Order: sequence, then C-alpha cells, then structure tokens
Amino acid sequence: MAKNILIDELHLTVFVPSGLGAESVRAVRQTLRSARWHTALRRAIQGVFHRYAALGNVRFNLTR
Repeated sequence: MAKNILIDELHLTVFVPSGLGAESVRAVRQTLRSARWHTALRRAIQGVFHRYAALGNVRFNLTR
C-alpha cells in the first residue's frame, strides 16, 4: 500500500504587467528562481500548514 496518497494539487501562476520593462521582468524571473525566495515560500507554506490542526500530519512537496 502507498505510504502517502495525493489528495490535492495547487499551482501558483505569476503574472507581470504587459508593459513592464525587460530589466524588471528579468529581475522578477531572477527572484522567482532564487534559492532564497524558494526557501521563504517553503517556510510560508509550512507556517500556514501549522496553523490548521487538520493539516498536522500531512506532507507537502514544493517543486519548480
């Protein structure tokens, strides 16, 4: 029997304004690819999970 069962998947879509300059778009992409941002997002998700008792035993996987 499987150790874990997938019950839901969430996707995050990031939009930038169409008129945003190339340098700003590059900065957004660089930020989204950074390990620091990924770590901050993971910690934020963990914080939300810890606020709900029903999610105490669940695990999540954050991938890019």
